Amino acid sequence: MAVIGTAGHVDHGKSALVQALTGRDPDRWDEEKRRGLTIDLGFAWAVLSDGRELSFVDVPGHERFAKNMLAGIEAIDAALLVVAADEGWKAQTEEHLAVLDLLDVCRGVIALTKADRVDADAIHEMTSEVRQRLKGTSLASLPIVVTSVVSGLGLDDLMHVIAAQTDHLPEGSGRTRMWIDRSFTMPGAGTIVTGTLLEGPLVVGDHVVLHPGGHIARVRGLQTHERSMDELGPRRRAAVNLAGLDYSKIHRGSMLGLPGHWLDSTRLLVDYRPARYATMPRKGSFHLHAGSGAWSVTLRLLSESLAMVDLPVPLPLAAGDRFILRESGRRVVVAGGRVLDPAPPRASVAVVAGSRLRQAVAVGPDAVAGELLEMRGDEQVATLASHSGGGIAVGAVSIGDRVMSSAAAASLEERLRTARSSHSGANPLRPGLPLTEAAAQLGVSVDTAVAIARRMTDLDVVGGNLLAREAAPSPELDPDWKAARQRLFWQGGLNVPPWRSLGLDRELVHALIRRGALIKVSDDLVCLPEHIDRVKQALGELPASFTVSQFRDRVGVTRKLAVPLLEWCDRQELTVRKGDARSVRPGALPGS
Repeated sequence: MAVIGTAGHVDHGKSALVQALTGRDPDRWDEEKRRGLTIDLGFAWAVLSDGRELSFVDVPGHERFAKNMLAGIEAIDAALLVVAADEGWKAQTEEHLAVLDLLDVCRGVIALTKADRVDADAIHEMTSEVRQRLKGTSLASLPIVVTSVVSGLGLDDLMHVIAAQTDHLPEGSGRTRMWIDRSFTMPGAGTIVTGTLLEGPLVVGDHVVLHPGGHIARVRGLQTHERSMDELGPRRRAAVNLAGLDYSKIHRGSMLGLPGHWLDSTRLLVDYRPARYATMPRKGSFHLHAGSGAWSVTLRLLSESLAMVDLPVPLPLAAGDRFILRESGRRVVVAGGRVLDPAPPRASVAVVAGSRLRQAVAVGPDAVAGELLEMRGDEQVATLASHSGGGIAVGAVSIGDRVMSSAAAASLEERLRTARSSHSGANPLRPGLPLTEAAAQLGVSVDTAVAIARRMTDLDVVGGNLLAREAAPSPELDPDWKAARQRLFWQGGLNVPPWRSLGLDRELVHALIRRGALIKVSDDLVCLPEHIDRVKQALGELPASFTVSQFRDRVGVTRKLAVPLLEWCDRQELTVRKGDARSVRPGALPGS
């Protein structure tokens, strides 16, 4: 499916040509038929010999209806620029050509109409003039076909050229999008909207979002070219029956999309160029035409090709979307271009960002996503996809529902490495930098800190701490610990002293406990692993049910030490207490 948009001066035969090609009159309103003048958008279609369908959007040629013309021309795949052979190039022909050129339309055909009214010399002269007028525009190389709807001259050739020009169209991003150009109600059906489905698919039963506003509706029915369909693909004229959406909430310029696919923006960084007959005024009142709508905007020029645009309402625009600027006072098209960033940085940064984004937009959505991510550092996946028009930043670092640029990740890695090193220097006996503390220092979430740490080859995440992978100095080599261990080991049985009397630094004690060189029995009592082995041996030698006194006598300690040792055994699930007696838990000791 391809969409062909007409363009040209009023009364040069656009509607008559569409009717001759399709057999359908695109003029819908009684006033249009009475005045012989297209006022609003008209629609028709034709089926090619190879089975492909073509949709025609017929636009008004009169300057008074230029707004309606711009509502239909952005969604086309190819242009049908019409010039009457008996009247030649006119003011609206020039403006319509400028619009097509600013939108970079490079597919289509120029139809020299009403050839039955002039002789061969006039046709030759007019063909040469049209070719000269097209020079320097995106339409410069398009074929020119001489036609007459009265005699049928050139109509078959014209359709053949249109078919060739619309073959092998590029694919879109697949993010469903339809700008609405008509809305109405039908008895028994309810709300109906029509538009060109730029990207798809759209399926009966889909829930869709109306932008702006965020209203949710359900697709009750679909039609294209008066045929009901269960599903529609991109580049089709579509009539959509919506359930759950009031007709009064819909206007020309609204857009349908799937939930989560598109985000609304109120400020845009744009790349613009003036129409070839105009200079870009630095001040004035402007309308921005995008999709099927028009909005009065505030424009701030940043350079000869970059501008910041403030919108009066949030719009679902993405990088790469095309627009036209029309000066309100003179009612003339003055410029057009592409959106570069729908969530731009401050103006001082935007000029540098603009040149990079301009190149990315020329490549495609993935390149845009990558460039936007490099500028922002990190972003939500859904936001990046919406702003880039469906792009994916290749090589980005994934962190949950966010992605981070490789440069931002490398910077965080270095900062994380520095933070861990500083912490280790200040706290040599601690196991590492707690991740909560690391995240706070870096100003990121704990999940982000973990994701970054796990990319690093010199750090490990262990038990909520960030550790260096190289072996840490062993606290067991501390000379104070050597002496303390001797005291603990030779104190005599299990009658060990309170650890505070050993002359050990608190941090060293905690480090030894973490390494298993000491066993914490209570806040005041620590034992060697050898002591615990002795306790387990004693438990195995006691009766099936024993008291504190029996345990005390068996291991040779005071009651002051026996009670915390048994309470430790309870916590370790070695023993089970029942009243004043205890028993060894089955299976807790080897051979039990």
